Amino acid sequence: MKNGLITLLLIFFLSNAYGQNTDRTYLNHSHNIEPTYSYQVNEITIHSDSTYTSKSWTVLNKKEWKSYKHNEPEISNGKINQNGKFYILTEYRNGNKTDFNWTVKISDKRLNFYYTYEMGNGKIKLKKGAKYKRIE
Repeated sequence: MKNGLITLLLIFFLSNAYGQNTDRTYLNHSHNIEPTYSYQVNEITIHSDSTYTSKSWTVLNKKEWKSYKHNEPEISNGKINQNGKFYILTEYRNGNKTDFNWTVKISDKRLNFYYTYEMGNGKIKLKKGAKYKRIE
C-alpha cells in the first residue's frame, strides 16, 4: 500500500513537471512598408488564456533576417475574441486599447491575417493578407 501511494505521487508529480506548453508561436518575415527600405520579422505567440504577444524586429535587408533575435523587438500585447470561424486580435499598449484590430484565422500550422474592405454596395469583404507559419 505504501509503495503504491509513493508511486502514484511520483507519477502525479512528474506529469505536472513535464506538462506540455499550449502556447503557439507563429513567424512571418517580409519587406517593411515604410519610406526607407528595410525588412521586418514578426512573431506572434497565442497564449491559452485568450491573449497574444506580438514581437516585431526590423533588420536592414533580407539576408539578415535569420539573425533577427540579436536586435531589440517592439513588443505589444492584446486580447483575442472569437467571431464565428475568425478571431479578432485587439491590441493594448501601455494598458490602453488601441485602434488596431486584426481579423485572423488560426490553425495548428498557420495564422492568416485578413484585411476588411467595403464594396461599393455597402458589403464588407475579407481579403487574405499576411501568412504566418508556426515555429513552436
